[in-house]
Amino acid sequence: MTLAKLVQDHYDGLNAGDTDLAISCFASDVAASFPSGPANGTAELRPVIDGFITAFPGMTVTVLDQWEQGNGLVAEVEFKGTQNGPLATPDGDVPPSGRDVAFTLIDVFVGDSNGITAHRVYWDNASFLAQLGLLPLAS
Repeated sequence: MTLAKLVQDHYDGLNAGDTDLAISCFASDVAASFPSGPANGTAELRPVIDGFITAFPGMTVTVLDQWEQGNGLVAEVEFKGTQNGPLATPDGDVPPSGRDVAFTLIDVFVGDSNGITAHRVYWDNASFLAQLGLLPLAS
């Protein structure tokens, strides 16, 4: 299976609210990194993915552009959702706010015959938290 197909399966799972599909493309020892911190292996990655699916049921993840070279793929992605569920964080759950969020993020994937072995995600976390009403908007 190609890296592009693995990444598409990941996004299809996110859009369907299907954690099993969203995580199926990752190698069991994947090294992942998010603005909230690292997730090593699928055992740590699953709750991160499930946390977003729970917090933002019906979310959409739209690929705006992507670039693939060798064993790497970079995607520019738009995330949209309404926080109608609790958002799990390292400091505890954020109760449902009913607020809409929309932001662009960059996903970096590295893969081999075992699946996606590295996944790094970059977004403006201050803007994300401000949209949830957890930080004041900068003026």
